[in-house]
Amino acid sequence: MPCFGGNELVTVSATYEYHSDNDRETPEQAERKAIERAKLKALEDQFGVDVTSITNTLMTDRSENGKAQAQRNVFALGGTSVRGEWIETIKEKVLDKTYTNGFWYVKVYVQGKARHSSAEKAQVHYSFVKDVQDVDAPVAFKDGNDIFLRFSSPVGGYLCVYLVDESQTAYCLLPYMNQQSGNYPIEANKEYLFFSEKYDPLAQEYVLNCDKQTEQNALYVVFSPKDFTKAADVQSGKNSRDEQLPRQLSYENFLKWLSRNQTKDPQMLVRTDIITIRK
Repeated sequence: MPCFGGNELVTVSATYEYHSDNDRETPEQAERKAIERAKLKALEDQFGVDVTSITNTLMTDRSENGKAQAQRNVFALGGTSVRGEWIETIKEKVLDKTYTNGFWYVKVYVQGKARHSSAEKAQVHYSFVKDVQDVDAPVAFKDGNDIFLRFSSPVGGYLCVYLVDESQTAYCLLPYMNQQSGNYPIEANKEYLFFSEKYDPLAQEYVLNCDKQTEQNALYVVFSPKDFTKAADVQSGKNSRDEQLPRQLSYENFLKWLSRNQTKDPQMLVRTDIITIRK
């Protein structure tokens, strides 16, 4: 029977079988969809409601002993819904993955912590763009592109923005390094353009880099009407182009910080975008 309790965390799980209907779908894309839908199913089984997308999974290539291998990096803890939300991933497992007649079949199991969400979250509007004139997000960024964030909220609150790269490092893009506060205060009904010195003299400007032919990064937008403080981080070094990197922490510690804050604050809104950077 579905449970509609308070904001306490409950453990949920589900097994899901995904059958691809697109013969151009890669095995990584099929596995990502299977995991996303398994989490949707787990929430629906527990709370009896329909929900939005829950997680993003990145597939990266690495080499070991001269052999190419696929490595799954799960950018989880994201996703919100009207009445239920996924808070933390405990386990993900691919039970079966087969390729037949040009289509993928993937069976997965997921387990995690979730809660019923009775608080209505602010419907913020945002978009990551590569030019200050852009309104809509581009399909892909290129190596050397600038990145900017357009953001607005119907209510006042506080904002933090993070980028997680394929090395499993989380970089704090907002608040800026020269800010003393642990977040960025947001005024209601105001249009913001972040990461541009033209619009904010205190801003830091960011350039996306890509050492491989294609890389993927996860961008986290964290907003709440309640005051909160960014994760504890340290000063980064410089990249291969001798450019100063934003402050950083490990992806694991970032997820722990995010989970603690979501648990304490039912109104906290977390949005994740996966961006592709190409040479």
